[in-house]
Order: sequence, then structure tokens, then C-alpha cells
Amino acid sequence: MLFRMLAISFLFLMASCSSVLSQEMLGTVLGNYAGINSVQLNPAAMHGSKQWLDIQLVGADFSLQNNYMYLSKEEFIFWDVFKPGFILPSHDEEYGSEVRNFYRYDNPTRKQFFINLRLNGPGAMLIWKDHAFGITSAVRSVSSIRKLPYDLANFMYLGLNYKPQQNIDYQSDKRFGLTHMTWFEVGLSYAYKVYARGFNRLDAGLSVRKLFGLTALYTIVDNIDYMVLDDSTMQVNNLDASYGFSLPIDYTDHGAGSITDPLVAGGGWGFDLGVTYTRLKKQHQFQYIDRLCEQQYEDYLYRVGVSLIDIGGIKFKHRAQSYAIDNQSSYWENLTHFDFATVDQLMDTISYRFYGDPNATYGGDKFTLWLPSALSLQFDYHYHANWYVNASLILPFQLSKVSLARPALLALTPRYESRWFDVSLPISLYNWYQPRVGLAFRLYILTIGTEKLGPFLGFSNFNGMDFYFSLKIPFEKGVCKRRKSGYCPAYE
Repeated sequence: MLFRMLAISFLFLMASCSSVLSQEMLGTVLGNYAGINSVQLNPAAMHGSKQWLDIQLVGADFSLQNNYMYLSKEEFIFWDVFKPGFILPSHDEEYGSEVRNFYRYDNPTRKQFFINLRLNGPGAMLIWKDHAFGITSAVRSVSSIRKLPYDLANFMYLGLNYKPQQNIDYQSDKRFGLTHMTWFEVGLSYAYKVYARGFNRLDAGLSVRKLFGLTALYTIVDNIDYMVLDDSTMQVNNLDASYGFSLPIDYTDHGAGSITDPLVAGGGWGFDLGVTYTRLKKQHQFQYIDRLCEQQYEDYLYRVGVSLIDIGGIKFKHRAQSYAIDNQSSYWENLTHFDFATVDQLMDTISYRFYGDPNATYGGDKFTLWLPSALSLQFDYHYHANWYVNASLILPFQLSKVSLARPALLALTPRYESRWFDVSLPISLYNWYQPRVGLAFRLYILTIGTEKLGPFLGFSNFNGMDFYFSLKIPFEKGVCKRRKSGYCPAYE
């Protein structure tokens, strides 16, 4: 039964995600022209900008990655979807009559699915002497299946008639689960030059974001012991799990009645905080300025940053339901004929099958889902003239077992940057198992990039993709508009 619960949950998850448009967007958050986007990785990084004012118009990021199924690079590259009459390649599986589009990585590794979507709305950054201020807005959606046992992944994808796994007792006492949340956020960021003497500068920053929850879903399994006897029978010897959801549907009306009252189903707060140490090329000097544009950029040898990002969560109170199954067993027959008319009926049936009581699993009408928290480390080295090298590490951690997942990331990003043009080549290790190469360009106000170039060129199997862009209006330090006409550089 668990695999069916997960499958149904995943369908809800996909439906919720498809209505909105992260990985880390290295091409937009790193560098001296990152501006307001730099706060996504470290709010203290605003003081490293070559801009005194940066206005974000719009930006977006879409990232999808998994280690269970793929499209073969011999049969598919991303650009095929734009060809007239495009149809996904398909093949027959050994078991079952259905034609499948995806191949499977046939190994016992626990399976991971990550979908990250971000739509950045209007925002801005302003630097005034020792102070930097930022305002941001975004719609975000983060979805994942983490550490799913290989046997469950096969049953979810191939069905109960996958004979090689029938009549085998499968057990797992390592936590795995599915989480999803879509939310809207608005934030304020502030950074301050804590210390600036000689060749040393220390900046500290804080971001505070108000979160408005739109949809949420989770299934957390701490222990499972089960056996699939045939294509319609399953014996659950033990299940210890918790699950819940807050979705924009009517749970009593076939799950199809869309409701929008209220649109916001929960609220909460998110925080980022960080510090950045900068080793300057020249000694720091206090700047006497009449206008903000006269501020001078301080060049550096290297920077070191440390930050905590996405600390916080959202408490869902509307359309929220939480449930728990506490080490119970159940026997399911005729699963292939099992159907439900409403979400409430499904929840009642699950409870009755495990407890003999349709209300026993119900845990309440509210729950909290925590953000995908992480520790971030950044090192930026000014190699020569316009050439730089950045090393970044993202180490995720969870504030609760009911938390959104974030993949680990280790990246080395060489880049060339100038006022009018940037190019960067992020080389990363994704979630400790997959090496990736990306590419990003900035043409003054527009940045376009990817951290996973292979699927666009047909160099690797299509098991995910990553794409982002940002459109901003920058105002560079030390460049002031004359009071009559034209531009001139400011002087110290």
C-alpha cells in the first residue's frame, strides 16, 4: 500500500509544481556583478558588488534531477522537443504490457528525485557607504523524493506485476520520504561593513523573508517491512510513517473541485545570515562622496564567505491534514481494483485497513513544513585582471524530519567578467554522485545559464536538466551621470 500512497502523492506533487515557474543559479549569484542575486547564497555578499544600485526585473530557474530513470542520449537530446511532430522515444519492458518512455538505472542505490523551481519577481539592492540594503520577491517550489529504496521505486514505476521482486520480504529501517512545498516570499536584506582597516574587510549580512504557503505535501517513512505476493496482493508486516498535505482541491468532491479561498494556506518566516572576509589589494580608505554613484569599488585578492540559508518554515492551517501510522500491519487484496472517489475516502480507507478505524490515523488540521536549510561556504579568488575562480560548497541539513530536501553541491567556477560581458563555467559535483559541467553568459542586463550542459548537447543521458536566466538594470560604482548630459567617472 505504501508504494501506492507514494505514487498518489507524487502525482499531487507534480500537479502542484507544474503551475509555477532551484538549483543554485551559480551564473547569477556569484561574481562582482551578481548584485541583488548574491543574497540567495550569502546576504553579506552585497558589499562585494561593483554596483551601487541593482534593480531586478525578473528571473527564473528550473532544475530537475534523478538517479532512477533516463532517456538515452542516442535516442533523445533536449532540442528534439522543438521539432514538428515530436514524440518521446519508447520501448517495451520485459514485464508488463505497457510501453515505457524511460530506461532505469538498474542498481540497488537508493533513489533521489529533485525538482526545484524559482521565479524571481521585482527586487533591488542599494549600497550606501558602510550599509547595503536589499529587497526581494519570489515564487518558489521545491519537491523531492529522498533515499527511496530501489524495490519501491520499481513497484511505483513498473507496477506490482514486476515478477523479479514478488514474494520477497523487503525491509527498510532507514528514513526515506517525499516532500513538496510551493510558496511566495518577500524579503529584506541588510549588510554592514563590520571592520575595514588596512587590507582587511569583514562584512556581515542578514535576510528576513515573510513566507506565504500555497501548497504542501509530505510522506515520511521511518520503517517498512512488506511483501508483494502477486500482481494484486500485498502484505505489509510493519509500517511506521507520517504523512500530510495542504492542496488547492476539495477533498470531498472527487479531488477535482478547485478552491481559492483562501489562496494562502499557511505562513511563516525564513532567514539567511552570513559573513564575508575580503583581503583587499589596496588599503581601505574612507570615501567622501556627495552622490551614491561616486562610491568606489574595492578590488581584492580573495574573499571567504560563510552563510546559513533557508532557515525557517511555514505552518499550514488551511486545507491542512496530517496523519500517522505507528508500527501497524495490513493485508491488501485486489489492489489493482482499488479505487477511491475522494481524497477523504482514500485517507479513511488507509486508516481502516491498518487500524480497523477510519479516523485512527488522523493527527490534526495543521502541520509545519521546514525550508531546505543549508550551510554555504564560498571562496572567490581574483586570479588576474578580469579572471576569477570561485569555489562553493552547499551542505544541506534538516531542522525537522518534515523538511524540504536540498541536494549537496560542490562547485568550482572559473569566470571572466567585465562591465558589459561575463562568462562562467561551473564544474560541479551534484549530491556527491554526479559530476556536471555548466555554462553561463551575461550580456550587460541579461544572464542566461545552465549548470548541466550535457543534455542540451547530447553528451549525456537525459536524467534531468537545469536552466536559469536573470534580467536586471545595473548602476556601476564610480560612474555618475553629469548633471547636464553624458557620463563621467567619479573621483575619490
